[in-house]
Amino acid sequence: MTMPGQHYGHPGAYYPPYPPPAPRNGLGTAAMIVGICGAAIGLVPFLFFLSGPLGVTALILGLCALRLVRRGEAMNRGMALTGTILGGVATVMAVGGLLLMLFIIDKADEESDEPYKDRAPAAAAPDPSPSASAAEKPLKFGETYTYKDGVTVTVAEPEEYELDRIAVGHGEGNLALRLKVTIVNNSKDTLDLRTHVPYVRDADGARASEIFDGRGATKVFTGKLLPGKRATTGFTYSVPPSAAKELQVETGANNDRPDVMWTGPGREKRQLETEAGNGSGPPRGAGAGRRA
Repeated sequence: MTMPGQHYGHPGAYYPPYPPPAPRNGLGTAAMIVGICGAAIGLVPFLFFLSGPLGVTALILGLCALRLVRRGEAMNRGMALTGTILGGVATVMAVGGLLLMLFIIDKADEESDEPYKDRAPAAAAPDPSPSASAAEKPLKFGETYTYKDGVTVTVAEPEEYELDRIAVGHGEGNLALRLKVTIVNNSKDTLDLRTHVPYVRDADGARASEIFDGRGATKVFTGKLLPGKRATTGFTYSVPPSAAKELQVETGANNDRPDVMWTGPGREKRQLETEAGNGSGPPRGAGAGRRA
């Protein structure tokens, strides 16, 4: 029985339970997308530097996503696993591309150094070609060497060269001596002249360095020489005055033929004797201008 004045409160409001948290699938999706991009870029030659960072990123994102899957906080295990695998593949491709690039660079360095290596003189080279007694002794500057197929090489007497204001490869106080080389192709085949680089030693046996300036102190041969054609260019070298009394020049038509040696004074004998007697220094152009 309800007594007058007695009140009962209303029952409390009903609150539904909190919904479960949404799955965190973003890391797995990102891992798969980045992994696909890294592996695809890794297939393009010389783009390993882009594939590497993408692969490492995909690998890290994939591992983090798999951890969320194990904890029940994510549901896209397949995407996470795919991103992890592709990230590892992209990383391996980047490492392989780097090793391949280093191998190519090493091979290129070996080939570019080949013209500058010490090579045996023409007297020791197999099957030289002599038109005169060139195979048995060095030629003098101005003489011509003829190969068996008719190709000829001539190294003219060195001439002093007046350098431009800025020159590279020239030692301060040295002489700048220019050698003119002429090649005539009297054979039936085309000559590739791109590897033609004379090798020069001074009277002290030291290798003389090439000089390059804005006026064309050294102009290497370029391209190919057709049958019946001739090509002439000049190479300028830096030589100490005390070692200019004799130069040894070793060169040839190209790498397919043995090299020949020319020897002679780097400067006219009369001029050397005059300077030795009066103590005069090197002439104009030997050390003039700024040297790099």
